This record gives sequence, C-alpha cells and structure tokens, in this order.
Amino acid sequence: MKRMVLLLVIAVAVLGLGALAAPLSICSYVSPETNLHSLGLSMSYRYFDDLATPGADESGGRLSLGYSRLHEAPDMGYTLSGNAELLLTDFSPTSGLGDVAGTFRYYFSPDAPTFAFGGAEASIAMVQTGQQQPGLHISAGLGYGRFSDVTPMAKAFKIEEELLSQKAIPKRLDDSVLIDLAKAIGSKMYATTQEQVADVVNQIQTASGSTLSPRQVLMVEDLILATGDSRQCGWSVQAGVGYQLIDPYGQPQGFLVTASADAAFVPNPEGQALFHATLSGPVNIMAQNTLSVRASYSHAVSETSSLRASYTLLRTQPLEQPAGLSQSAGLSVGFVVGGADVGLQISLSKPADAAAWSIDVSVSAGITFDY
Repeated sequence: MKRMVLLLVIAVAVLGLGALAAPLSICSYVSPETNLHSLGLSMSYRYFDDLATPGADESGGRLSLGYSRLHEAPDMGYTLSGNAELLLTDFSPTSGLGDVAGTFRYYFSPDAPTFAFGGAEASIAMVQTGQQQPGLHISAGLGYGRFSDVTPMAKAFKIEEELLSQKAIPKRLDDSVLIDLAKAIGSKMYATTQEQVADVVNQIQTASGSTLSPRQVLMVEDLILATGDSRQCGWSVQAGVGYQLIDPYGQPQGFLVTASADAAFVPNPEGQALFHATLSGPVNIMAQNTLSVRASYSHAVSETSSLRASYTLLRTQPLEQPAGLSQSAGLSVGFVVGGADVGLQISLSKPADAAAWSIDVSVSAGITFDY
C-alpha cells in the first residue's frame, strides 16, 4: 500500500516537472479562463446461443457513463466528475464500479496556484446484485496546481501541420507565433468570425512570408470553428481532513485524512490523457483506507475514427479485515456512424471476489459530447 501511494506521488511530480522543463508544447498555453464540459456513454454486449444446446451459451456486456465539468478562473475554480461502469449478464447487472466527486477551489492569488478547497466524494463497488458497498466523505484543506483549456493551442498546432502538409508554408512557425495564434483562436474579443479568421491568416502570412490560397483560408476557418475534442492540461495535488458520512464496510462515522492527485496532458493535438487518484482513511490511514484511481487516454486517429483506453481501480482496506480490490480496463476503437462511435471493444475486469481477470471482445457503440 505504501509503495502504491509513493508511486502515484512520484508519477505526478515527474510528469509535472517534465511539463515545466519541456520546449513549447500544447500544454505551454494558459487560457485566461477555462470552462469545459464532457459527457460520454458507451456500451457493448455479446449474445451467443447455440441452438444445439439448452439455453444461451453467452449473454453479457458492459455499460459505461462518464461526465466531467471543469471551471477555472483567476480567483476560483471547481470540478465535477462522475464515472460508472456496469457489467451485465443476461441483461441484469452483476458487478460494477462508480464514483462521483465535486471540489471547489479558492486561489489565494491569481498569479499563484495555491488554493484552499472543499469537496465531497462518493464511491461504490458492486460485487453482485444486491451487494453494494458505498462510501461517502466530505473534506477540506490546501492544494497546489491549476488546469487550463488548451484547445486553442491544439488548433494552432493542427493548422500548422495542415499548412506544412500542403506546402503552404516553407517551415514550422516560431513558438511565439504559435502562442499568438492560440491567443487569437481563443479570444472572445472579435466582433465577427470573419475578423477572427482574417487576423489568424494575416499572422500566418506575415510570419511565414507566404500567401494562403482561398481553399487554405477555408481550412483555417474550419479548424477555428471546429467543436468537440476539447483539450486540457495541468496538474494538482491536495490534502486535508474530512469526515466519513458513510463507510464502505459499515464502520462508525469519523474524521478522515484525505489526499488526491489529478493530472491532464495533451501529447499531441489528437490525444488527451487524464488521471485522478484519491486516498482517504482515519488517522491510522495505512490500516484502514479507501484508494480510488482512474486513468484514461483518448486519441483521434482520423476525422472518422478514434481510440480510447481506460483503467479504474477501487481498493478498500477495512480495519483488521482483508482488502477488497476491484479493477476494470477497456480498449475501444470507434468509427463515426451518424454521430456515434461504433467499433470493436476489448475489455478486462477483475471484481474483488474474482481469482483472475476476465476478457470480453465485442462490438460496441458510444457517443461523447464536448461543449
């Protein structure tokens, strides 16, 4: 347990320091204000019945739902998130994982990412129907870190790549030019879209010494106005004290020690990596605690296809009892069909009472809204 917590802290610290030391990247951009929403739903099911044998040979699937909202202003911010994964057998739920969290942050200074926070988090592990183990706690404390909407910078990188591939510009744009393009793309100060596009095109032509064709100007406009595929960067760590309102194993209510880490990275305009981990427990936290970890990576392979990988872990350690560990992992390749992603999904799961992992390969469907 100590090794796991230490690895989580080291991972976030190394990634954060790496981002600071790296050359210009999408995460180098800092938006004046961030307001991102995302809602995703996916499902897969496999039914097979060999009529030569009695009953269905296989009938099972998975249902997943995820929601997130991030708001960051110079003096305050808040985060809302919820995720649920449910395993189905004969169209009935048999096991699953779920968590809901909300955090409000007050920054002591607009120029420094130090904040005070207050929030609540709930988690549930359902081993089988009727056997639910919920947990709910509230907490408050101090933290360090910020998040930023870097979608304008991702669009600036995409515009540069498209122009390079069309040989419209002779070489890559300077870092300062890309930053200025991102600021123009993310600005709300333009009177019209045409004025915004004209400013971006003029900056590109001045910096590159080239003249864009009408078709290339339309491409720039399409990328500026494109919706969906929002991107965010940043990281934060926080720790504090809380109170357990509902214990996962029915233990008495009491005060808690809480800690959490969050990170978001964009390695390229097509990719988004997200990480969230929380640890809570009484003063003797190593003897009794609840650990929740969630990580995901999505990648837009093309305009009509995408790849998504996810992993969820929930570990509950009751006092003087064996720990319960539930895990879920999934990999899906989607193709856009009528606004929804349809494709092949590979999922692995290991409920707390299972001796080994199970694997499911099936056709899946999903839809995500970024707004």
